[in-house]
Amino acid sequence: MDDIISTKTEVDSAFLLGEILGSRRAFSAVAGRCSAADAACLRRIRDEKLFVSRAETWDEFCPKFLGMSRANANRVIGYLEEFGPDYFELAQVTRISPTEFRAIAGSVRDKAVHWQGEAIALIPENSERIGEAVDALRRTAQTAAPQKVSRAARVAALRRTCERVASEFAELAREPVSRRENPSLWSVRAELLSRLHELDLQS
Repeated sequence: MDDIISTKTEVDSAFLLGEILGSRRAFSAVAGRCSAADAACLRRIRDEKLFVSRAETWDEFCPKFLGMSRANANRVIGYLEEFGPDYFELAQVTRISPTEFRAIAGSVRDKAVHWQGEAIALIPENSERIGEAVDALRRTAQTAAPQKVSRAARVAALRRTCERVASEFAELAREPVSRRENPSLWSVRAELLSRLHELDLQS
């Protein structure tokens, strides 16, 4: 009986994953670039571990079934968690980097850019006006006094940094090295773990 239940669960998980991957391909085809819905698909696959029906790890699943590295997938998810859907809506009609968006985020909400008392809807038809507004907002942000970055933004940035560090460790660990070179990597790892342990003790 347990084997039957386990098999059914695996089949259901594989079917759900297939549906989500199909939805993601549709979102990507329509948007041309990664959309908020696409990012939400990635987050669900990762957080609910739906990938295990196709691959043993998220690291293996991403390039094979998503066409991107794990670091890139996590970066997209991080943007969704930090900025919400509005970042992706704006990125579809004007090229804007996460850093630039962060500087003008207060003027982008409810699927519109708010500029000079007007709410410009984030749709392709408004791309020229949106570009003009974004350029003006960028210039204003550059000359304004620096604003304090929110705790949520700092935590999201820290998470992305952790992902990059973990990916770098994984790549270095896979590279063939001599016995004399290898201990240096593990000494860095030991130092990092020691510092994290110190933070645990302080808290």
